[in-house]
Amino acid sequence: MDVLAAVLVWLACHFVGDFAFQSGWMSANKGKSWEINAYHAATYTAVFVLFARATPAAIAIIFLTHCIIDPLKTRYNIIKPIWVDQALHFMVIFALLALQFAFPDSIFGLHAALPGLIIGK
Repeated sequence: MDVLAAVLVWLACHFVGDFAFQSGWMSANKGKSWEINAYHAATYTAVFVLFARATPAAIAIIFLTHCIIDPLKTRYNIIKPIWVDQALHFMVIFALLALQFAFPDSIFGLHAALPGLIIGK
């Protein structure tokens, strides 16, 4: 997968996971409950597992950072505008993609990636 295709797939995974797969119940309650926040982070991360050809290390970072970033907005009100929340998620995504392409033989590189449902190199 080339860089542009990877960026587009990972951004699509982000939007599907963070918006389409987040139920109203999750949205309303993830700021009140760590368990529900973890459910949301898990469904968000599942999209990357299925489609992004991410490595296990990247998947762990996606899950953990989502568990941290979302409560900054929903639980602690440290982040006010949604664009700041989204910018933080994008920073994680672009950092992981940079590691994947800059260090292909590392634990973040494509050699260690899970197959995913999108066929291709």
